[in-house]
Amino acid sequence: MTVAIATDNAQAGWLKIHLLGDATAGAHVYGSILNPEGVLLHIYEAYFYKSVASAAASTLDIGVNATIDTQDTDMCSALATNGALGVYKIIGTDLASEGAATTPRGVLWAAGSYITFWEQAGQASTLLVGDLYVHYIRLA
Repeated sequence: MTVAIATDNAQAGWLKIHLLGDATAGAHVYGSILNPEGVLLHIYEAYFYKSVASAAASTLDIGVNATIDTQDTDMCSALATNGALGVYKIIGTDLASEGAATTPRGVLWAAGSYITFWEQAGQASTLLVGDLYVHYIRLA
């Protein structure tokens, strides 16, 4: 697996999910993270920090889905993995998660569902290093 919940800090209402690129070209799943609370969550804010760019052009989709290997874009669609480094706000109080949120100003993350990370298309994302910071509240 190339995505995992980071355990370097205490986490209450937020997750840091580490992502590493891979040598597989074309559309495929990087990995997925199961809802850690086991109840309905509302993701109200999320940032993706790209600290190392991929060696070649590819794109990243991030979303919530019922299965571990299904592409979804309700958090992020076609974010370039190469090029400019930095922080990308993908869900927040001033945007509806890149215009594709399933609920206003955020995304619902059901119990038993996953945040999936998907290479949408392109070449291998070798060298890519990033972290997804997810802020949420429990709705149950």
